[in-house]
Amino acid sequence: MTEYEILTLLSEIRSNQTTLLAQIVSLHFAMIVAIFYFLHHSGLRMKLAVFVFYSLGYALHLGLIYETSVQVFAARADLLNLLQSEQGLSSIGQTAFRESDAAFTNWVAIVGNISFLALWAGVVYFLFFWKRPKEQS
Repeated sequence: MTEYEILTLLSEIRSNQTTLLAQIVSLHFAMIVAIFYFLHHSGLRMKLAVFVFYSLGYALHLGLIYETSVQVFAARADLLNLLQSEQGLSSIGQTAFRESDAAFTNWVAIVGNISFLALWAGVVYFLFFWKRPKEQS
């Protein structure tokens, strides 16, 4: 692959990750609304069924995010190969290579992983343990 193709791929991957993140946030908002208006009245079977389907969808999204992460590592390896070749990399290619392994990028990945677990745990809490407060007259 050429440097241009690798940088284009990295840009597309970033766009895909942003879309997947937006979908996960939307999924959680939909679950919270469903719990607040409907599921807090339902029985345990319904809650378990919804939770299984929710977890399957969530796992699918996390799998897609993992897939894109693998592509980032492969693109980074290709950039490294180009960097070490006689041809070298342009300044933007060098910047993309440096930024893909920067401490901030790693920190964002760690916080993202923790937040995904926190969102899932939050839905578990709201679905099974949260009680809607009684409405005041």
